[in-house]
This record gives sequence, structure tokens and C-alpha cells, in this order.
Amino acid sequence: MKPFSDFPFLKQAFTEGERFRVRRARAERLLRNGSITQNQFDEFTQKGAIGSHLENLQRKGGFKGFNQHAVSIIIAETDPRKQQGNQK
Repeated sequence: MKPFSDFPFLKQAFTEGERFRVRRARAERLLRNGSITQNQFDEFTQKGAIGSHLENLQRKGGFKGFNQHAVSIIIAETDPRKQQGNQK
């Protein structure tokens, strides 16, 4: 995933998400009740589902607090649902 902060004083990025096996019966139930699409079902049963990732953080000058606007942008941009279609 590309860095979401890339400044001389702050660099932040997430690692590639770790995939976990999804039980076929569970994926079938989610597909039946409309919680996931056929494409998501195929991806989850073939490749697994993204369950976790780590944040890499490099900061110069120490902790200076969070900017709410920037945090909201980061949350939106790192939403795993947006990343699923970009996985190899």
C-alpha cells in the first residue's frame, strides 16, 4: 500500500494485509444473505480475507498529536474494502 503520509518529518504506510483462510460454509452463508458479492466470495474462498496489517511509522521531532482532518483522510484511504480489488 502506498504511504499515506510522506513528508520529511513523517512517513507512514501500512504493510500488505495478512490474509486468513475463510471457511467455505461461512462465505456461502454471507453470499446467500447478500452480505458479500460473488466476486468477494470467490476472492475469500480462493485467496482468503484480509484480516490484519501493520502500520510503519517514522517520525522526526517526536510525537506532536493528531490532526483530525488528516486522520479522517487516512481512515478513508486505508479502508480495506477499497484495497480488495487491487490485490494481486
